[in-house]
Amino acid sequence: MGEKVLRASRVKSAALAVGATLLAGVVSVTTVPSVSSAATPVPPVSTFTLSSFNVLGSSHTPPGGRRAPGTTRIVWANRLLDRHHVDVVGFQELQAPQYTKFMEITAGSWDVYPGLQLRRLDSDNSIGWRTDRFELVYATHFDIPYFDGNPRTMPLVLLRDKATGMLAWFANVHNPSRKSNAHWRRVAERYEAALQVQLYGTRLPRFFTGDLNDREVAFCNVVRNAPLKAARGGSLRDGVCDADRPRAVDWIFGAKKVRFSNYVEDRGTLVAKTTDHPVIVTDVAVPSSRFPASLGPVPAPFTDLVTYRRR
Repeated sequence: MGEKVLRASRVKSAALAVGATLLAGVVSVTTVPSVSSAATPVPPVSTFTLSSFNVLGSSHTPPGGRRAPGTTRIVWANRLLDRHHVDVVGFQELQAPQYTKFMEITAGSWDVYPGLQLRRLDSDNSIGWRTDRFELVYATHFDIPYFDGNPRTMPLVLLRDKATGMLAWFANVHNPSRKSNAHWRRVAERYEAALQVQLYGTRLPRFFTGDLNDREVAFCNVVRNAPLKAARGGSLRDGVCDADRPRAVDWIFGAKKVRFSNYVEDRGTLVAKTTDHPVIVTDVAVPSSRFPASLGPVPAPFTDLVTYRRR
């Protein structure tokens, strides 16, 4: 009996000794200054979801037609924005009744430029953003040639990501349709590319959404003349352009240093009754390490913004 007690006491003593040694080791390790603890914080990355969305203007679906009126379809459009978790959207054909209804049903959760701040018809091409994710820093507009070369106003906004403080440019356009306007589409693409070159000088992230009413030709003209890439892919290597057989005339472009992922062209049932276009959506990641100016001061307003003027 005494031997068992003695052995137990030795085991206990040995265990306590080992525990004390381990504890001392732990304490000694935790009290040594850590080099990693003094490391520079990881630069922020702005992540969000971007869309290009031609909502089919109200004037195309008058009462009594086969499609629901624009004010009904914009409610479905909002459901699609929610479904895809869109944070920023380039709208085309957002006519005044649809804009008014959209602002009513979203009740302050979205802001839009220009909406009805300019001419009534200029709401057609607007940029929207969720107000809990982004805030407007600067808003302006530029012109491109539309039908028969007549100038049409398009929006440009500088937004700040509320989570990271990072700045980014967003432009949105709708180029003229019909074969008879092919020349004016080419001219519009040149002005749109020139604007992106001008914005490149600010060293901020840039995004460009739109219904370009062209597929391969639009892609190649844009990436040849501006430092952009398309969210859906495609390439320009050694002067050879490969648009990768696009199905849609709707596009999302961004600066070459941004990251696109999860690109979608939604042609589902809800989309089909909402509009005559697919809904284009992509996730975006913008590392501030690649755009250090995005955390800096707001650039001065442009006094010579690229814009089209009919001669």
